[in-house]
Amino acid sequence: MTALDSRPDIPRRAVLAVGAGAPVATLALAGCSDDDPGTDREVGQPDLLADGGRADPGAAAGAGQLAVPFSSRLLGALDRSEVNLICSPLSAQVALTMAGLGAAGDTRAQLEEVLGGSIDELAATANTLSSVLEAVGDDEREEADEDAPEPAVASLVDGAWLQEGLAVQEEFLSGLKTHLGTGVYEVDFTDQEEREKGRERINDWVSDATGDLIEELIPESALSDATRMVLVNALHLKAAWSNSLSTTGGTFTTSAGEEVSAEMLTGGTSSWYEDDLCRATSVDTYGDDLALALVQPVEDLASVLDAWADAADDGASGLAALLAGLESSDAATEVTLPGFDIEWGDSLKHVLQGLGMEDPFTDAADFSGITAQEQLMITDVLQKAVITVDEDGMEAAAATGVIADTTSAQTGQHELILDSPFLVVAYERTTQAPLVAGWIGDPTQTR
Repeated sequence: MTALDSRPDIPRRAVLAVGAGAPVATLALAGCSDDDPGTDREVGQPDLLADGGRADPGAAAGAGQLAVPFSSRLLGALDRSEVNLICSPLSAQVALTMAGLGAAGDTRAQLEEVLGGSIDELAATANTLSSVLEAVGDDEREEADEDAPEPAVASLVDGAWLQEGLAVQEEFLSGLKTHLGTGVYEVDFTDQEEREKGRERINDWVSDATGDLIEELIPESALSDATRMVLVNALHLKAAWSNSLSTTGGTFTTSAGEEVSAEMLTGGTSSWYEDDLCRATSVDTYGDDLALALVQPVEDLASVLDAWADAADDGASGLAALLAGLESSDAATEVTLPGFDIEWGDSLKHVLQGLGMEDPFTDAADFSGITAQEQLMITDVLQKAVITVDEDGMEAAAATGVIADTTSAQTGQHELILDSPFLVVAYERTTQAPLVAGWIGDPTQTR
């Protein structure tokens, strides 16, 4: 299984770059100890770190429910001409929540409306999910059974790189530390050579946080001398199946209607869900912390995606109902699916604007809660994601970057044969938080 007393002058309008992809630390007025979470992926201590500790996580059960509405809307708004697509709405949600901690007025209101909750609620949820994912596989590592599969690992980590010398609001720094456990590394984005070094540091950190699956979250063209901050969230998961799947030859009818030869994976599961739109089962992983939902549309991918988006705020239907139904089922199911190894990356800017997040991308943006020294606005939101599924297990990662510039069920035996386009959702079982999601239109197209 493959599994960032002489200071440069700063323009009045600056760039905010928020990225989701790697573990970052918080800005503040204190040093950072070696055992502070989220500070060991950049060489040396964070330059700035808020006083105080990280908040205790909330209850795990159902904590992922706040991620489902945004996940449903984002999936429904993505480009359906993509044959294969994998993304992490959760990673984007957390990265934008980081920016939201410093947003005010209509900017904050629009972020909250699109992301699906108040910034405080979203930040608290991110804290809980980070804690839950960090503990994935702990019990199995303690048992240290040499004959058992490798224990699962998962992480949801955050960080920030700040323009050297920029005055940052203390409340913003405190929010980053309290909810996201992060500190800040300083970068002189106004100097071309230092900016490039900073970009490389950020990307190296992203790569480290995602098991080397996401190697360049921030492209060279994304930063400029107007950049002021880069906020980062990275998600990574790797887990073996509870029971390995067997392999066999087979065929798959692609989204273009072409029948292609594909290696198929077959095995038993203990879950089943169906409604008017789809049939689904989930493959459990060793340790029972993570699972992969496999969703077969009754008609086509579009009908499911549209319905999930329409039902985004209804916890009793759509994606929320599917995840809850799978977790409450113990129905025996035989599943057949192709193995796949795909990646995806794109800008989410226009998608987010279409969902109603408009002011953050314009001169009207109000991020005065981050700094009073500059007026910031988001200029782009970038995401990359990867997933591999084979007979032994799954591995996935995602990273999101937000960049801102200066403004000038049932019982019995079931069978699910996924030999035509289907949807996938990797999720954490206790919280029912969707971690990565997407669709497979042609498993023979690999990264």
